[in-house]
Amino acid sequence: MLSEIYIKNYILVPELRLQIGAGLTVISGETGAGKSIIVGSIGLIFGESAAGLEAFDLSQPIYLEATFLPVTDPELRDYLEQINTPSEEELILAREISVGGKSAYFIGGRKVSAAVMKGLKALLIDFHHQRDQQKLLSNSHQLYLLDRYADTIKLRETFAQSFREIKTQRQALQDMIRQQNEQKQKLELYRYQHEELEKAALETGEDTLLEQEYELQNNSLEILELSQSMKQATFEKEDSIFDQLSLYSNRLQGFKTLNPALNNAAQALVEAMEALRTVASSLSEIGDSLAYDPARLSTIESRLDAINELLHKHKVKTVEELQQLFQQRRQEILALEDFDKSIEELGAKVDRGIIELIKLADLLSDRRQKAALILAPELENSIRQLAMKDAKLQIDIDKKPQQDILQSDSLSAFTESGQDRMEILFSANPGSSLKALAAVASGGELSRILLGIKEVLVAREAPRLLILDEIDAGIGGKAAESVAACIGKIACRHPVLCITHLAQIAAQADTHIAVTKNSDTKTTVTLQVLSKAERTKELARMLSGKLTDAALRHAEELRKLY
Repeated sequence: MLSEIYIKNYILVPELRLQIGAGLTVISGETGAGKSIIVGSIGLIFGESAAGLEAFDLSQPIYLEATFLPVTDPELRDYLEQINTPSEEELILAREISVGGKSAYFIGGRKVSAAVMKGLKALLIDFHHQRDQQKLLSNSHQLYLLDRYADTIKLRETFAQSFREIKTQRQALQDMIRQQNEQKQKLELYRYQHEELEKAALETGEDTLLEQEYELQNNSLEILELSQSMKQATFEKEDSIFDQLSLYSNRLQGFKTLNPALNNAAQALVEAMEALRTVASSLSEIGDSLAYDPARLSTIESRLDAINELLHKHKVKTVEELQQLFQQRRQEILALEDFDKSIEELGAKVDRGIIELIKLADLLSDRRQKAALILAPELENSIRQLAMKDAKLQIDIDKKPQQDILQSDSLSAFTESGQDRMEILFSANPGSSLKALAAVASGGELSRILLGIKEVLVAREAPRLLILDEIDAGIGGKAAESVAACIGKIACRHPVLCITHLAQIAAQADTHIAVTKNSDTKTTVTLQVLSKAERTKELARMLSGKLTDAALRHAEELRKLY
């Protein structure tokens, strides 16, 4: 429960501290006096936008603070535990808006994020604005109210999260399938290239070795002829080169001791003769191993042509680069095949997710249907107490048949709120047929229907501060008395802060705050908790606009009624 509001340097308020009691707190005042200052400051504390907001003193920051009594609601306790905030102590929430417009949020003096404050908002307060009447015409808002009544908000959030996840997964699957189609031709090309290179069975340096062998084979006849000719000239013919060198070597041997140069020459001849023997041996080996083989030459030519064709085809220069391409294609094929497997796995995951989503949607629908059967008569009874004794109300829930879901795109049957569309049908007068609220309900009727919904909801929910911001527009006479009684009844269960222009509501207040605007050198707003006598005068002003004897007597009568 809200126990205190502190406002400093906010709009027309230099500084204000107000104690708020239990039950019904009413704020009243002339039109334009600033009745929404407290409500506005509370909204700002919980993270509402401060765009366009002006401080009373532009050179100083705005400071807003709300104090709540220790909490008992288990859900709120859990949230406070998550943000490391004691729930046994007073909850002091604050927001400071700097001169430059930057905001800082605090819980018990500890700085927190705006998201933390927004998370607290739904657990501590329930705002009810006049504009909520138009929201009530929305089927999605009607469904949200039913979920609050049916206590299916968490189930709805679970469904919404699953729905978003599956939509994301399915979009990813569609993207992958599109990529798969785009890569299909590429995969076929890679497989063809891989198979081609695999059949080629290329070996490192093979092209170089084959070219060498080709040149050797191609010149084998000439090499054999040259070898034979050299062998004959060097060793076999009469007076061969070897014989002549041997003669000269033997003769030089006799003079080698006479002069170092002669010794060197003799030694060189010996080495030359040894080199000739080596040449002869090499030529003999070549002669033994080398034989002209036209078939082998043709095989080498074919192999080199095949290698050169692959080099040209794949725009590379060496066999090593072809081998690298072969390995690259192998990895790319494996990756694309893994991609196909990933698509299959994700598709199966999406299918399983949709089946679970259908189960969740059915569970949500079932609970809503059961809750609607109870809510409709409760709500009808509530609004009949609000000066609409002949009102009729029906809740229709349209659920798409499962067969239609399975035969179509399953997700198209759902939104984040499930598979249901809700419509509140209403009739205010006897003999009138039930029709959608938007078609038949007036502004005053909408206000009372919305208040009736609040009365039914708060009876089932943990206590929160209910803020009613001029929801009594368009209401007067007997209806005003009924609305006042309803608000008083709600205030017995939940603390209520109500901005009103109806004296009937103000007369029921446990705390009555009057707002006045003062225009001296600078306009200011004063908020004052009224005494018993002051309340009578304020009620008289609300009834007639003037403090006449008749108005004062009427005001006193109202006070005695409550």
